[in-house]
Amino acid sequence: MIQNMRDLGGLGIEGGKVIRPHMLVRSAQLLQAEEADLEHISLIIDLRTSEEQKESPDRNHGRRHLPMPLFDAATAGISHEAGAEDHGIPDMAYLYRRLVNECTESIGSVLKTIMRHDYSEGAVLWHCTEGKDRCGIITALVLETLGADRRTILEDYLKTNLVNLPKAVSIRNQLMATHGKAFADSVYQAYIADERYLKAAWDAMGENYIGEKLGISEAMKASFRRAVLSE
Repeated sequence: MIQNMRDLGGLGIEGGKVIRPHMLVRSAQLLQAEEADLEHISLIIDLRTSEEQKESPDRNHGRRHLPMPLFDAATAGISHEAGAEDHGIPDMAYLYRRLVNECTESIGSVLKTIMRHDYSEGAVLWHCTEGKDRCGIITALVLETLGADRRTILEDYLKTNLVNLPKAVSIRNQLMATHGKAFADSVYQAYIADERYLKAAWDAMGENYIGEKLGISEAMKASFRRAVLSE
Protein backbone atom coordinates (compact mmCIF):
# COMPACT_ATOMS: atom_id res chain seq x y z
CA MET A 1 0.00 0.00 0.00
CA ILE A 2 1.24 3.50 -0.85
CA GLN A 3 0.63 6.25 1.69
CA ASN A 4 -0.59 9.74 0.80
CA MET A 5 -1.25 8.77 -2.83
CA ARG A 6 -3.48 11.01 -4.94
CA ASP A 7 -4.39 11.01 -8.61
CA LEU A 8 -4.73 14.65 -9.65
CA GLY A 9 -7.39 13.66 -12.17
CA GLY A 10 -10.58 15.66 -11.85
CA LEU A 11 -9.01 18.85 -10.51
CA GLY A 12 -10.50 21.87 -12.21
CA ILE A 13 -8.36 24.28 -14.21
CA GLU A 14 -9.15 27.83 -15.27
CA GLY A 15 -11.09 27.92 -18.52
CA GLY A 16 -13.35 25.01 -17.63
CA LYS A 17 -10.84 22.24 -18.25
CA VAL A 18 -10.03 19.39 -15.89
CA ILE A 19 -7.03 17.10 -15.45
CA ARG A 20 -7.68 13.71 -17.00
CA PRO A 21 -7.52 10.72 -14.62
CA HIS A 22 -4.54 8.33 -14.70
CA MET A 23 -2.14 11.04 -15.93
CA LEU A 24 -0.55 12.70 -12.89
CA VAL A 25 -0.10 10.99 -9.53
CA ARG A 26 1.68 12.15 -6.35
CA SER A 27 2.54 10.01 -3.33
CA ALA A 28 4.80 9.08 -0.45
CA GLN A 29 7.55 6.46 -0.83
CA LEU A 30 6.92 3.14 -2.55
CA LEU A 31 8.59 0.76 -0.10
CA GLN A 32 5.32 -1.14 0.39
CA ALA A 33 3.80 -0.60 -3.05
CA GLU A 34 1.81 -3.47 -4.50
CA GLU A 35 1.39 -4.17 -8.21
CA ALA A 36 -2.21 -2.97 -8.07
CA ASP A 37 -1.13 0.36 -6.54
CA LEU A 38 0.82 1.14 -9.70
CA GLU A 39 -1.92 0.39 -12.20
CA HIS A 40 -1.84 2.98 -15.00
CA ILE A 41 1.67 4.16 -13.94
CA SER A 42 4.44 3.97 -16.54
CA LEU A 43 7.05 6.33 -15.01
CA ILE A 44 8.11 6.81 -11.37
CA ILE A 45 10.16 9.85 -10.36
CA ASP A 46 11.90 9.49 -6.98
CA LEU A 47 12.66 12.91 -5.45
CA ARG A 48 14.47 11.55 -2.38
CA THR A 49 18.17 11.71 -1.60
CA SER A 50 20.34 8.75 -2.60
CA GLU A 51 20.66 7.79 1.07
CA GLU A 52 16.88 7.75 1.52
CA GLN A 53 16.57 5.58 -1.58
CA LYS A 54 19.08 3.08 -0.16
CA GLU A 55 17.38 2.95 3.23
CA SER A 56 13.86 2.49 1.79
CA PRO A 57 14.09 1.31 -1.82
CA ASP A 58 11.06 1.68 -4.04
CA ARG A 59 9.11 -1.35 -5.18
CA ASN A 60 8.45 -0.32 -8.76
CA HIS A 61 7.09 -3.62 -10.15
CA GLY A 62 8.84 -3.18 -13.49
CA ARG A 63 7.87 0.44 -14.07
CA ARG A 64 10.46 2.83 -15.41
CA HIS A 65 12.12 4.38 -12.36
CA LEU A 66 14.03 7.68 -12.40
CA PRO A 67 15.97 8.79 -9.31
CA MET A 68 15.83 12.61 -9.48
CA PRO A 69 16.77 14.00 -6.04
CA LEU A 70 15.88 17.65 -5.57
CA PHE A 71 18.95 17.80 -3.31
CA ASP A 72 21.35 15.10 -2.21
CA ALA A 73 22.29 15.86 1.38
CA ALA A 74 20.41 15.40 4.64
CA THR A 75 18.14 18.36 5.37
CA ALA A 76 16.32 18.01 8.67
CA GLY A 77 12.60 18.47 8.21
CA ILE A 78 12.56 17.67 4.50
CA SER A 79 14.77 14.62 3.95
CA HIS A 80 14.26 11.55 6.11
CA GLU A 81 17.60 9.76 6.32
CA ALA A 82 18.35 8.05 9.61
CA GLY A 83 19.55 10.73 12.02
CA ALA A 84 18.48 13.73 9.94
CA GLU A 85 16.29 15.02 12.77
CA ASP A 86 18.72 14.47 15.66
CA HIS A 87 19.68 18.12 15.99
CA GLY A 88 16.23 19.66 15.75
CA ILE A 89 14.36 21.00 12.78
CA PRO A 90 14.53 24.54 11.37
CA ASP A 91 11.41 26.52 10.55
CA MET A 92 9.65 24.76 7.68
CA ALA A 93 8.71 27.99 5.89
CA TYR A 94 12.43 28.86 5.81
CA LEU A 95 13.23 25.42 4.36
CA TYR A 96 10.62 25.82 1.63
CA ARG A 97 12.13 29.18 0.65
CA ARG A 98 15.58 27.59 0.50
CA LEU A 99 14.30 24.71 -1.56
CA VAL A 100 12.83 26.85 -4.33
CA ASN A 101 15.78 29.26 -4.32
CA GLU A 102 18.65 26.77 -4.19
CA CYS A 103 17.32 23.79 -6.15
CA THR A 104 16.09 25.44 -9.35
CA GLU A 105 18.15 23.21 -11.64
CA SER A 106 16.83 19.95 -10.19
CA ILE A 107 13.27 21.29 -9.84
CA GLY A 108 13.34 22.40 -13.47
CA SER A 109 14.64 19.00 -14.62
CA VAL A 110 11.86 17.18 -12.79
CA LEU A 111 9.18 19.49 -14.13
CA LYS A 112 10.42 19.15 -17.71
CA THR A 113 10.52 15.35 -17.37
CA ILE A 114 6.89 15.32 -16.25
CA MET A 115 5.84 17.68 -19.02
CA ARG A 116 7.64 15.79 -21.79
CA HIS A 117 6.38 12.35 -20.80
CA ASP A 118 4.49 10.31 -23.39
CA TYR A 119 1.12 9.97 -21.65
CA SER A 120 -0.10 7.43 -24.18
CA GLU A 121 2.15 5.00 -22.24
CA GLY A 122 0.55 5.74 -18.86
CA ALA A 123 0.77 8.09 -15.93
CA VAL A 124 3.70 9.74 -14.17
CA LEU A 125 4.01 9.28 -10.42
CA TRP A 126 6.41 11.47 -8.42
CA HIS A 127 7.15 11.04 -4.74
CA CYS A 128 9.42 11.86 -1.82
CA THR A 129 9.29 10.17 1.60
CA GLU A 130 6.12 11.60 3.12
CA GLY A 131 4.63 12.98 -0.09
CA LYS A 132 4.48 16.45 1.46
CA ASP A 133 7.42 18.83 0.96
CA ARG A 134 9.44 17.97 -2.15
CA CYS A 135 6.41 16.26 -3.65
CA GLY A 136 4.26 19.22 -2.62
CA ILE A 137 6.50 21.77 -4.32
CA ILE A 138 6.64 19.76 -7.56
CA THR A 139 2.87 19.24 -7.50
CA ALA A 140 2.24 22.94 -6.95
CA LEU A 141 4.41 23.79 -9.96
CA VAL A 142 2.83 21.09 -12.15
CA LEU A 143 -0.62 22.45 -11.35
CA GLU A 144 0.47 26.02 -11.97
CA THR A 145 1.86 25.15 -15.40
CA LEU A 146 -1.54 23.65 -16.21
CA GLY A 147 -3.33 26.85 -15.21
CA ALA A 148 -4.71 25.90 -11.78
CA ASP A 149 -5.32 28.81 -9.44
CA ARG A 150 -3.45 28.92 -6.16
CA ARG A 151 -6.53 28.20 -4.07
CA THR A 152 -6.93 24.86 -5.89
CA ILE A 153 -3.21 24.16 -5.49
CA LEU A 154 -3.31 24.92 -1.75
CA GLU A 155 -6.38 22.75 -1.21
CA ASP A 156 -4.62 19.79 -2.81
CA TYR A 157 -1.46 20.41 -0.75
CA LEU A 158 -3.41 20.44 2.53
CA LYS A 159 -5.05 17.08 1.76
CA THR A 160 -1.79 15.53 2.99
CA ASN A 161 -3.00 16.24 6.55
CA LEU A 162 -5.71 13.61 6.16
CA VAL A 163 -2.86 11.09 6.35
CA ASN A 164 -0.09 12.94 8.18
CA LEU A 165 -1.90 14.78 10.97
CA PRO A 166 -2.71 11.67 13.06
CA LYS A 167 0.87 10.50 12.57
CA ALA A 168 2.24 13.91 13.58
CA VAL A 169 0.16 13.99 16.78
CA SER A 170 1.30 10.49 17.76
CA ILE A 171 4.98 11.30 17.16
CA ARG A 172 4.74 14.58 19.09
CA ASN A 173 3.18 12.80 22.07
CA GLN A 174 5.96 10.21 22.09
CA LEU A 175 8.72 12.80 21.82
CA MET A 176 7.32 15.02 24.57
CA ALA A 177 8.43 12.49 27.18
CA THR A 178 11.86 11.79 25.72
CA HIS A 179 13.00 15.03 24.04
CA GLY A 180 10.88 17.82 25.52
CA LYS A 181 8.20 20.11 24.13
CA ALA A 182 10.33 22.29 21.82
CA PHE A 183 11.79 19.36 19.90
CA ALA A 184 8.48 17.49 19.83
CA ASP A 185 6.71 20.55 18.44
CA SER A 186 9.36 21.04 15.73
CA VAL A 187 9.00 17.44 14.57
CA TYR A 188 5.21 17.81 14.59
CA GLN A 189 5.52 20.86 12.32
CA ALA A 190 7.76 18.88 9.96
CA TYR A 191 5.13 16.16 9.51
CA ILE A 192 2.13 18.35 8.77
CA ALA A 193 1.22 20.39 5.71
CA ASP A 194 0.73 24.05 6.65
CA GLU A 195 -0.36 26.73 4.23
CA ARG A 196 2.41 28.98 5.60
CA TYR A 197 5.00 26.67 4.06
CA LEU A 198 3.64 26.76 0.54
CA LYS A 199 2.93 30.48 0.73
CA ALA A 200 6.56 31.04 1.80
CA ALA A 201 7.69 29.14 -1.29
CA TRP A 202 5.44 31.25 -3.51
CA ASP A 203 6.80 34.44 -1.96
CA ALA A 204 10.36 33.26 -2.62
CA MET A 205 9.54 32.36 -6.23
CA GLY A 206 8.56 35.91 -7.15
CA GLU A 207 7.20 36.69 -10.59
CA ASN A 208 7.52 34.22 -13.50
CA TYR A 209 9.53 31.63 -11.57
CA ILE A 210 8.47 28.86 -13.96
CA GLY A 211 9.54 30.71 -17.07
CA GLU A 212 12.61 32.63 -15.94
CA LYS A 213 14.08 30.40 -13.20
CA LEU A 214 13.04 26.96 -14.46
CA GLY A 215 13.24 27.62 -18.20
CA ILE A 216 9.74 26.37 -19.03
CA SER A 217 8.52 27.90 -22.28
CA GLU A 218 4.93 28.80 -23.16
CA ALA A 219 5.08 26.24 -25.98
CA MET A 220 6.06 23.51 -23.51
CA LYS A 221 3.18 24.48 -21.22
CA ALA A 222 0.72 24.40 -24.12
CA SER A 223 1.89 20.94 -25.22
CA PHE A 224 1.61 19.63 -21.66
CA ARG A 225 -1.91 21.02 -21.31
CA ARG A 226 -3.00 19.31 -24.50
CA ALA A 227 -1.62 16.02 -23.25
CA VAL A 228 -3.31 15.90 -19.83
CA LEU A 229 -6.34 18.21 -19.85
CA SER A 230 -9.86 17.61 -21.11
CA GLU A 231 -13.00 19.75 -21.34
